[in-house]
Amino acid sequence: MVSVLIVCSWGMSTSLLVESMLAAAQEQHLALTVEALSAGEYASKVDECDIVLIAPQIRHLRKSIEKIAQQTGKPVAMIEPFHYATMNGEAVLIQVQQMLSGVGEG
Repeated sequence: MVSVLIVCSWGMSTSLLVESMLAAAQEQHLALTVEALSAGEYASKVDECDIVLIAPQIRHLRKSIEKIAQQTGKPVAMIEPFHYATMNGEAVLIQVQQMLSGVGEG
């Protein structure tokens, strides 16, 4: 089971992306959990996930998020703004799969 943590502003619109990612994972028969937390809440959950994704609207916090994630060795990447805006869970799932295989991080 792969666990993804999405760090966002408040989690409202990100919840739609979470649903889309879970639907795409189910179609592909992949075991996946996805949780969206605000920039003020995520730090305590980093050690429980496999990958940290950052929503485009908080890209200005990337360095501080990376610093916390590095303490537990978790890979971090930005979600492509177009994929986020269109709630393209399949594309974000591909990004997660690439990160797991060490391709296309960042």
